[in-house]
Amino acid sequence: MKFAFVLLFGLMFGLVTGTEEYSGDKEYYSSTYDNVDVDAILSSERLLKQYLECILDNGPCTADARNLKYVLPEAVATRCEKCTLAQKQMARKISFHLKEYKPDTWLVFVKKFDPNGIHITAFEDFLKQQEE
Repeated sequence: MKFAFVLLFGLMFGLVTGTEEYSGDKEYYSSTYDNVDVDAILSSERLLKQYLECILDNGPCTADARNLKYVLPEAVATRCEKCTLAQKQMARKISFHLKEYKPDTWLVFVKKFDPNGIHITAFEDFLKQQEE
């Protein structure tokens, strides 16, 4: 099924397995999905539901959603440290959408990817930041 986030979903489309070097010694997630139209997914209840069901282990996954689900725990734990600028922007957009329009789903997401509540405060701080 298809999603986005989701956070997180974003946390989300650009967060796939594999890393690429962009500058210096910093390692980034693959930029393969950096141009995904997050607005189109967030505005389609059907697509959003498919991605969310995959990421939350409630449905089948496409390859991109499965890879996203794989890197989300690290992205949440590290405040999206390996995210490209586009991925950080997507993560914020998806997270804000979930928090605003699907707060119950946001809470399920947080519980799944930070079950002990260790990283959520720092991740929330990351979500509030503005990138240059």
